[in-house]
Parts: sequence; structure tokens; C-alpha cells
Amino acid sequence: MKLHHIAVASFAAAALVAGGVAQADTGTPATAPVRAGRVLPDPVACAASTTAAAAAVANAAAAADVAKSDAATAAAAAKAVAAAIAASDAPDALAKTAATATAATAAAVTSANATVAATTMAAAATKAAVTACAAS
Repeated sequence: MKLHHIAVASFAAAALVAGGVAQADTGTPATAPVRAGRVLPDPVACAASTTAAAAAVANAAAAADVAKSDAATAAAAAKAVAAAIAASDAPDALAKTAATATAATAAAVTSANATVAATTMAAAATKAAVTACAAS
């Protein structure tokens, strides 16, 4: 659930960045007070980086959903092993159940690692969007 909150926070930051530079179409160009020596951000680079950040956050959220599902599968497989032990299943059946649980746990670990990588990418993309959209 913590990863979901990180993804939501990153998406919210990207939305704030996008909202901070967006302007309703009034038929007049956007103007902003600029102090001497300050440069307005490049709107194309800002839009591109904000779009990339939003996509990265969506990917992180999707990865978190997969990780959650894989973790639930691994938990169910572990319960099946416990039930097989309690039922005194034959060694061959117990070995197959344990192998399934081991594979499910490995898949859950892989999904969790992918979620960490996707969340890290989303954070970097959000930081890049903030930088691209900030006036210097």
C-alpha cells in the first residue's frame, strides 16, 4: 500500500507541475512576471517531461498492482503447504505443493523488485518534470 501512496504522490506532483504551467485558452498568450536574468521554462520540454512523468507513475502503479497480486498468490501457496503438512499428504504431493509455493514466492519477489525500479523511475521522471517546468 505504501508504494501506491508513493505513486499517487508522484502523480499529484506531476499534475501540479502541469497545472502550474497550463493556462486556459483565452486567445491571448500567457504572460508571467519575470525578474531580470530569469528565463521562463520551455513549454515543449515541460509538457514532454510532465507527460513522461505521468506515464512513469502509471507504470509504477501497474507494477504495484502486479506485485500485490503475486504476493497474494504466494500467500495462498504457503497456506496450501501448511494445509498439506497438516493433512499428512504423501511426500510427493507435499513436494509439488512446496515447489509451487517456492515459485510463487520467487515471482512475488521479482514483482516487488520491478515495483521498486518503476517507482524509482517515476520519482526521477517527476523530479525531471519539476526541473524542466521551473523558471530559472
